[in-house]
Amino acid sequence: MAGLIDMIINNPEIAGSIANQIGIDVGDAGSIIGKLAPILMGSAKKNLQSDRDSGDLLKQISNNQFSEMLDKPEEAVKRDDLTNIGNDILGQLTGSKENSRNVAKHVEQETGMSADIIKKMLPMLAPLVIGALTKKAAPSINEYQKQPQAQSGGLESILTGLIDQDHDGSMIDDVMGMAMKHIFS
Repeated sequence: MAGLIDMIINNPEIAGSIANQIGIDVGDAGSIIGKLAPILMGSAKKNLQSDRDSGDLLKQISNNQFSEMLDKPEEAVKRDDLTNIGNDILGQLTGSKENSRNVAKHVEQETGMSADIIKKMLPMLAPLVIGALTKKAAPSINEYQKQPQAQSGGLESILTGLIDQDHDGSMIDDVMGMAMKHIFS
């Protein structure tokens, strides 16, 4: 199975759907997605590894609606409630609106695209990132839930391991780590 980040970056339907919805060039959308997806995935990893409560994020990862959105991005980006859903997820991933703004500013510097466009894309892309996690984690989550005495924190460890070990053959995970330190410092 493709790496988690590759599931998003290498899916032309995602870039095309978001580009059409926002009204930008598909190449520009792809460039922004290439920068945002690793940051959002890194934010998920940070949330799962932190001492703060990851319960809401775990509920979202367990929700099949997000894997369905990943499978049908054109339908997903047209949903009336997508911005609200995406902003809820961003709250879990980045921790605050200010951090989301920092992500947009960082990606603006990296791509040269307007931070306003990037801010529109963030809540569209966040559910798709969760969808990739949901798809990749489903077998592990199912196995974990079958265990009679599932340990506290065990599911977070499983998900963190999946993010860490996506073995996508790229250096994007290292770049993601550097960007996370810069954005959230």
